[in-house]
Amino acid sequence: MYNEERKQKFINTHTKKNSTKKFMVQIFNWFEPYETEWGIDLSQQSAEILQPVVDKTSGLRSKSTELVLILLKEYVNWCGRNGYETSRGIYEVKINSIEKIKNQMVSSPIHLKRIIDRETPKEIPVNTNKKEEKKFGFDKPERETVDITYRVFLWMAFAGLDDEDAIRVTADDVDLANLRINFEGHSYEIYKECIEDFEKACNLKSFIYEHPRYTIRRDRASGNCIMRGFRSSDVDLKSIRPIINRRLNPTEKDRSKFENLKQPFCKLSYKRIQLSGMFYRMYERERAGYTLNFSEEVASQIKRKLEKDPNTYTTTDTRTMTTIANQIEREYLADYRKWKCAFAI
Repeated sequence: MYNEERKQKFINTHTKKNSTKKFMVQIFNWFEPYETEWGIDLSQQSAEILQPVVDKTSGLRSKSTELVLILLKEYVNWCGRNGYETSRGIYEVKINSIEKIKNQMVSSPIHLKRIIDRETPKEIPVNTNKKEEKKFGFDKPERETVDITYRVFLWMAFAGLDDEDAIRVTADDVDLANLRINFEGHSYEIYKECIEDFEKACNLKSFIYEHPRYTIRRDRASGNCIMRGFRSSDVDLKSIRPIINRRLNPTEKDRSKFENLKQPFCKLSYKRIQLSGMFYRMYERERAGYTLNFSEEVASQIKRKLEKDPNTYTTTDTRTMTTIANQIEREYLADYRKWKCAFAI
């Protein structure tokens, strides 16, 4: 941390909870490279310079952005009370979540398909060495490559499955006739835009394997998991996450090449796609005349989390499961309204 001794004193006087201390250290560490470049503490910086840094540092959700700003304001207040030179800059910083939502979420299955279908520009060489793989987007399903497994993974995010569940979905769980995934007592909607992806992920026994010197068809691993590839019937999230993130998020240099070709670009992640899907379904319900209400979604989410870990939520006499659910609903409602605003819905 920049001015570590000062910030550590603030942290120690601000809270005794280790989890809060860890969060505060993480935020201050985010700012350290910028403070080093400026040569001054963030408490002295102007709003004009702080704004883009806060935009990058804070999260997508309204709650996380507000938490960062609250922390920084409390830190500046503390600095002023303790005789350090300060600026009013942090008080003039705005929460720019609308623009962030545009760049980090999707509006519909069509929007998601457009991004998944993005192809690597020809001027960017593809290296088949997986450690240095330079490929973006995902092969279309008709090519029948292993990219089909990555595509259904992202479609399951939009459907609402948690990633640790998505990697365990089998062909028996997928009901394409009714466009549903029925998994461990929960039912998830899938969309016509991904039918071909799921058909091939469920039914293909082999995939096309493309090597610089040859192209062959290779058998998939045995089993019924729709995300299995060549080597194992089990899928490891630790190995698939880096591939997905690299394919979805080109570097700034390569991003410019996509934009020159008018290719869609979003800084997506599994969680952001999952949240987009939830908001899309709520919008469809709202259009059909249903009352805007996240209670069913929150109840289902809490149930799934408690099934996996009964200690997920800490309750007290005043912090009951009802108050927890109500708080989550309020946060979703605020974010949903910003999502609709971001996509002019």
